[in-house]
Amino acid sequence: MSPLNRRDFLGSAVVSAASLTNSADSRSAGLPLPSEEAKRKPRRAMYFNDARHFYLYCYEPPMQLEDAWRPIDEVAGTSVNTFIFGVESGGLFNHTKVGLRWGADQRPFTSAYQWRAWYNMQSLIDRGLDPLQVLIDRAHQRGLEFITSMRISGKTRNPGHKIGVSGAYAGGAGAREDCADFSHQEVRQERFAWLEELAGYPVEGIEMDFAFTPFYFKPEEIKTHAPVMTEFVRSISKMVRAKGKNRIVGARVFPTESMNLSLGLDVRAWLSEKLVDYVAPLFYGFFALDPNMPFESLVEAAHMSGGEIYPILQPYFLRHEDSATPAMFRAAIANYWAKGADGLIAWFLHWPPGEAERSILTDIGDPDVVREKDKHYVLPPRQQDAAALGYDQPLPLQLEKANPNVSAQIPFYVADDPGSSRVARVRLRLKILNLVTADRFKVKLNGRDLSSEALRRTSHRYEFQWLEYTLVRVRPERGPNNLTVSLESRPEGLEGGVTVDLVELLIEYDRPHAPDARPEFL
Repeated sequence: MSPLNRRDFLGSAVVSAASLTNSADSRSAGLPLPSEEAKRKPRRAMYFNDARHFYLYCYEPPMQLEDAWRPIDEVAGTSVNTFIFGVESGGLFNHTKVGLRWGADQRPFTSAYQWRAWYNMQSLIDRGLDPLQVLIDRAHQRGLEFITSMRISGKTRNPGHKIGVSGAYAGGAGAREDCADFSHQEVRQERFAWLEELAGYPVEGIEMDFAFTPFYFKPEEIKTHAPVMTEFVRSISKMVRAKGKNRIVGARVFPTESMNLSLGLDVRAWLSEKLVDYVAPLFYGFFALDPNMPFESLVEAAHMSGGEIYPILQPYFLRHEDSATPAMFRAAIANYWAKGADGLIAWFLHWPPGEAERSILTDIGDPDVVREKDKHYVLPPRQQDAAALGYDQPLPLQLEKANPNVSAQIPFYVADDPGSSRVARVRLRLKILNLVTADRFKVKLNGRDLSSEALRRTSHRYEFQWLEYTLVRVRPERGPNNLTVSLESRPEGLEGGVTVDLVELLIEYDRPHAPDARPEFL
């Protein structure tokens, strides 16, 4: 496979929805119509595999080549055109000569999955195969480009190089006090050497993962040491580009510019100096798919400098046990395109992948694919470690007592045009704890009362009620929306408040059906 041209890479992603042109009849479609230029460009669709959970942990050693190829083969034939491999988790998943191989400091193992991972890698090495090179070759055989991703932060084996200041967990795993302090040149040199070795492989790009356990400096030194991290990124960028013509340099970061700055990551400077070609926003510990992920500040910073932004689609619906459905993914996919994404990254989908997962991997490749497909928008709940860093959610929302003069706002974003004639049905669902039918609970959408809309109310044991509005006269708008809720009164003898626990929006499109299809029945 020919090497990826950096200019082609940056030009290959879809033009952001903000730049898409609207035709005179755009209201009849679900999303803004793309420009002719955007239609001619291939889109960037990426899948990330972390080397462990759905790969090296899973197979009994010795590893057969058919299993070694499986991460690539699982996504080939979908819209995915770029494979990202997470090559580090406290050690490297390659036949490293300069770094710490994963598991080398954990032997003998006490868990079956760790034992499998080590001996699966070893079984390839014993045959003269580098586990990383095996994947790179297979990706190129299947027509996929390959980007190696390495976590930058992490624990250090040198006690003198620890941050040593206690603090909250954030963005994955590991306490702040145990993380390496990047003010030490030795820490930066070690990570640089690992990246330098990885850049020597015949890959299209190198991605620096700054979002996993993102602690790099003592709290009081973060602001003054941000230039140290920028210089570190500058040296890596120069090294990677020197290793091969048209190499791509990317960075995983937090969703907002302010969150990154609070951790010593001056992402705007990296983009403005063209030290990185793209940024991929996410919050690791927040595994719930969030159609409202607030990455707009990074879009502005990236596009001002000619960079790209590839937001990462989280895999779950509310809990880690529940995978998000294709309709939930389509809602987030559509929102991310509309907010200015230049491409999308999926990861950690239900495994082994089935029809639903391959459908998701097809949907991520093109805004037109999801334009008139049904969508299920779900507002995820607040997660404390994310909220502490500035990535907050409006839910759960507590109304402490009945008061007609007190209301609360729940903002959300909708990429579709619910007013389109091609939209068949729009339903708004609210799950409310401690609600009774005799409560006067008012709901407004963008300032308009929903009391005239058809309402279906269901009680679930003694804990909560679902309110489902079928919206006909009052519908959301394309773009930002606001839901206003208030508890005006409670029946005699009932005090206390209620909690809005979940908010969902379902948009269904009108389309022809097969002759053997029947209308919906209970």
